[in-house]
Amino acid sequence: MANTVGETLFIGAQVAYWRQRRGKSQRVLAGLAGMSQPYLSQIENGVRPVERRATLVALASALDVSIADLTGHSMDPTDPVRAAAAAHVPSIREALIRREIGELEEPRHDVRALMLAGGGYDFATVAPRLPNMLGGLRGGDLIQVAHVGVYTLKHLGYPDLARDAARLAVTEARELGHPAWIGIAEFIRILAMPPEMPDTPARLAQRVADEIQPYIGDPDVRQAYGMLHLHAALRAAVDRRADQAHEHLQEAGESAESLGEPVDLGLARFAFGPTNVGFWTVATELELGEPRRALEAADRVAPGRLPIANRQAPYFADLATALAQVGRDHEAIATFLRAEASGPQWFRLRPTVRDTIGSIIRRTKRNSITKQMRSAATAANLGPLVKG
Repeated sequence: MANTVGETLFIGAQVAYWRQRRGKSQRVLAGLAGMSQPYLSQIENGVRPVERRATLVALASALDVSIADLTGHSMDPTDPVRAAAAAHVPSIREALIRREIGELEEPRHDVRALMLAGGGYDFATVAPRLPNMLGGLRGGDLIQVAHVGVYTLKHLGYPDLARDAARLAVTEARELGHPAWIGIAEFIRILAMPPEMPDTPARLAQRVADEIQPYIGDPDVRQAYGMLHLHAALRAAVDRRADQAHEHLQEAGESAESLGEPVDLGLARFAFGPTNVGFWTVATELELGEPRRALEAADRVAPGRLPIANRQAPYFADLATALAQVGRDHEAIATFLRAEASGPQWFRLRPTVRDTIGSIIRRTKRNSITKQMRSAATAANLGPLVKG
């Protein structure tokens, strides 16, 4: 393992660590993961980034570890924002346990304010409010807050608690009985599922979409229906099923075109509409290993139509990754900085973003490292790579 903070945060360093613990050679691990030994060597050395979920799934499976084992350690425990947010995790856990045994709190916080903070990936603001809100809200308010809780907990590195919050949302939605809330809650549950099992979430998404399809005359239901197909598309791409991924994208796209762009971000602020479908199309093509098709899809997207961090930051990061994969490194770095400007807290917690930026810097000659590269490295907590 490398011995500097910047080096140990690479996913490749964790791959090398677990490979050595498992007593496997690079050649053996590469064969088990379905890749070449030189490619694996480049991953372990930080020259090639781990950008696709499918690659993570293959490596985790071959090493008999979870994806969290490969990416969770790449979160800097000294990061002040993460530390401030994670300090509230014990209270969130306690609130979920108390709720499970019927001890509800009196909600004290405003749901819309939390949704705005969540949409901005402001984990430091969201986390201290979650215990009270998850512990006391009911109905649609609870489902919306559970969604914010799920992606907050996932990004902080607590996937089991994220699944607990998702189950709470599903239980509440099933009690409400409205197909729109059922669709949204099941989408949240799918979001909380581990990436190691892409086929199960995809099947659930299709099953729930079929369940609520008879009600898509209701625009709210159609939004939930479309979001389910978007998630099914991405999961199918992780499972390397391109035809199914494109079928789901087409179904989501047709629903989005019939609705148009969402007013006030639509149901549960999920922002379902043509622009959001464009964002997911870029992500899906990238996951399918088609960066040029991802860039073609991006040419048809006007990201300013959805000016919220939890849509723009991932989109710009995906676009930057596609640019890096086709050798347009300077454009990639500039686009990564747009992602960082949109969601700085999210940006610092994304191990795949850190991997890609690190690989660009590694293959750039020392005297050719630009000011933008230094800025991106600092934003991704890779300052040691560009010092000197």
